[in-house]
Amino acid sequence: MDRRILPVDDERPIRSILRTVLVARGYDVTEAECGEDALELIASEHFDLVLLDIKLPGITGIEVCRKVRLRNSDLRIVLMSAGEEKKASAYDAGANDYLRKPFGASQIFSCVQRNLSGMALT
Repeated sequence: MDRRILPVDDERPIRSILRTVLVARGYDVTEAECGEDALELIASEHFDLVLLDIKLPGITGIEVCRKVRLRNSDLRIVLMSAGEEKKASAYDAGANDYLRKPFGASQIFSCVQRNLSGMALT
């Protein structure tokens, strides 16, 4: 079974980069552009990893992470943001890892490998 990854970002170019890198590595990718869509997908489908932007319209990535953690403690969640100031909040919300934007293909792949092998920071 392919590993399923859900990138969640309101910026189409970011989702496109994530999709390109992940599909090239053999992952099954489904995208969401807002927190509400992400919560619906997570409730109805199986994912191995969620790459979740912190700054989303409507419900934030931090809020999505908290809500998911109430129902699913096993799902790997990586919160993404352009700065370091939200890093502590990401971990407090239950994130397994933090990916700082901007990122390149090597950072994405390294983060995904680390999290899918269970070797993330938390």
